[in-house]
Amino acid sequence: MIVRILYEKLGPVCFVPHVEMPTLFSRSMRRAGIRQTFTEGMSPHPKISLGPPLPVGVFSLCELADLWLDEEDPSCMDRLNDYLPEGLRVKRACRADGRSLSKSCDGAQYLLCFKVNEMSKAAAGILSSRVEKIGPSSVGKCLDVIMLKPYEASPAMFVKLLSSEGVISSWGDIRIVRTKLGRWDGHEVISLL
Repeated sequence: MIVRILYEKLGPVCFVPHVEMPTLFSRSMRRAGIRQTFTEGMSPHPKISLGPPLPVGVFSLCELADLWLDEEDPSCMDRLNDYLPEGLRVKRACRADGRSLSKSCDGAQYLLCFKVNEMSKAAAGILSSRVEKIGPSSVGKCLDVIMLKPYEASPAMFVKLLSSEGVISSWGDIRIVRTKLGRWDGHEVISLL
């Protein structure tokens, strides 16, 4: 059975690189007693597929992963949270619909928070031609930004572009949080879970 999970990645665990996440999930599932499906061949490893990568240091409220399990009930994921590191938490789980994450995820929404309001205003002008949708957030000094094709365009693009334009000097001037990940319907990003 393939289980699709929606999880958050907050605090120090946001510094775990994307390529290490399958190992982290596999070890946690083993400790929780969740039976995993393994690949075949000379070097079997757990079958896990992750959503679009995040740069190290970026928080997320809505990451996606597909886990292949030798279990029949997606509710087995409930006990996984007890074995995950602090800051990593499964919010929802259900059977996957069969479409791969790479084909299903075509939009992502981010919250960009700046040290001062002037940075936010300057960033809005610069990013408006590079993203699908941009607007002020209900949180002060922040912008809501929607990007299409999250597998091709990383939030690191925001930092590179804004630092090259002199709006920010480095990652220290901005905090980025992925707030939605899923399907773009022409107006908003619809979560896959």
